Amino acid sequence: MKNKAWLYAVVIALLLCPVAASARSDTPPGRWWHLPKISDNLGLSQAEKDALDTLYVQSRRALMETKNELEKERFELDTMLDKKDTKDRAAIEQFKKVDRSRGKLSMERFRYLLEVRKILGYERYQKLMTSAREYHDRKGRDRGARDALPPIE
Repeated sequence: MKNKAWLYAVVIALLLCPVAASARSDTPPGRWWHLPKISDNLGLSQAEKDALDTLYVQSRRALMETKNELEKERFELDTMLDKKDTKDRAAIEQFKKVDRSRGKLSMERFRYLLEVRKILGYERYQKLMTSAREYHDRKGRDRGARDALPPIE
C-alpha cells in the first residue's frame, strides 16, 4: 500500500512540474518576426521572414500532434490511477509513455530553436534571446505586481 501511495505521489508531481516549466518559452510568443520593432531590431530580410513563417507552420503542426499524443497518454494514465485496483507495472509503463511523449514535445521545441538560430545566425539569435529573457522578466514582474494588489470592488 505504501508503494502505491508513493508511486501516485511521484506520478502526480512529475506530471505537474513540466507543465509549469513549459509555460515559459525561450522565444517571444507567436510570430514575433512580424512585429516591426523586433524585425527592424534584428534586421530581418523578407526571405528570412518567409523562412521563419514556413518553419513556424511546420513546427506548430508537429507541436499540435505531439501535444495531442501527450494528452492521450496522460488521460490513459489518469484513467489507470482512478481505478481501485491499479497494477503498478502497467502504471509505470504508462508513465514511461507519458514521459516519452513529453520528451518528444521538448525535442520539437528545441528543434524549432535550432532552426531559428540557423536562420538568424549566432549574433542575431543571441540578441533575440536576450530580448526574450527581458520580455519574460518584465512580464513576470508586471504579473507579480498586479497579483499583489488588492481586488478592486
